[in-house]
Amino acid sequence: RGARGDIRIGHCVGSMFRGVRGIAQRRRCFTARNLSIEIKQVARVASCKVKNEADAESIDDIVIVKGLPKLKELKGFSGIERYFCKEHMDYKVVVTFDGLENFKRYIESHEKDMEDKFVQASKLSTSSTMEFQNFVSNKYGSRGGGAAFDCLSDDFTAY
Repeated sequence: RGARGDIRIGHCVGSMFRGVRGIAQRRRCFTARNLSIEIKQVARVASCKVKNEADAESIDDIVIVKGLPKLKELKGFSGIERYFCKEHMDYKVVVTFDGLENFKRYIESHEKDMEDKFVQASKLSTSSTMEFQNFVSNKYGSRGGGAAFDCLSDDFTAY
């Protein structure tokens, strides 16, 4: 309000446009940001449902016990992890490789060796199939990611 009680429109409009300009500049900065995720590791996840824990253990024997020695020979192989939910009978195996090129090499040259094991293992799933999906993978935490695999013995059932 001016000295006589009138509204100073120019001042209000100017303040309003400065506020809009600030929002537009912040928005422009946000949308111009590079949002791509760096590919440090690639994980191939195979999942299925099983009827019981015995079937999950049988899949472990087929995929992990028979597959791990071959996987360890591959350049860039980072590790294999198994997840099993005892409540819902969900079974997942995650095979991880360092870098996209190592993963591509695995898919092009060595996936057939593992595929035969997954075909055999899928017969133990409730649907007789396994779902496959690839992920960009990053490990976070105090242990430094893949270093945890270095201390494990080859006998994964020991834990």
